[in-house]
Amino acid sequence: MTVTPNPELEFSFPVDVTSLPPVGRHYAIAADEAARARVAVRLGLQDVRALTASFELMPRAGGLVKVTGSVEASVTQICVVTLAPLPATLREEVEVTFSTFPLKPAPQAKAGKGEDEDEDLLALGEDDPPEEALDGLVDLGELAVEYMALGLEPYPRAPGAAFEGTPWAGKGGKSEQESPFAVLAQLKKKEPPKGG
Repeated sequence: MTVTPNPELEFSFPVDVTSLPPVGRHYAIAADEAARARVAVRLGLQDVRALTASFELMPRAGGLVKVTGSVEASVTQICVVTLAPLPATLREEVEVTFSTFPLKPAPQAKAGKGEDEDEDLLALGEDDPPEEALDGLVDLGELAVEYMALGLEPYPRAPGAAFEGTPWAGKGGKSEQESPFAVLAQLKKKEPPKGG
């Protein structure tokens, strides 16, 4: 079954997971130049030179589908201090489960029940709960972008780059030595000892 890519996503590769064979199916995907440019804008990157992913989709009992694999990317981030370009290579491992059935809301603690019962509910699901595969579809392109984003350095900084601080100046151009904190410290030193 052919599924149309989602035009609202920067990189879309939807798969109908309701028709997977019992042995599962392998997918190897790569974002083209236009998709990489859109992903770069979405994630605030200078560029995305490569974005590929390899996934194994395996059907499970109860309408579940387990997706494992890896995402690899070559990107250029921007140093938050110098604004210099910072090339980076990413590799993120993927392991997530989807449900082809609508997910029920998480159970709420009932009034009058103890905390022990709440802990029992949490202990029932040691793994992360499944995500919902809307209309039986899993978009592997969007999944690749999400995992790629996890691998990005949130505050990229070039080697040796450091913020240049300036002395604090209050009213009248007082130096940092006369900052409110410095004044408080001086007052504390002058306080008479308690109980004296």
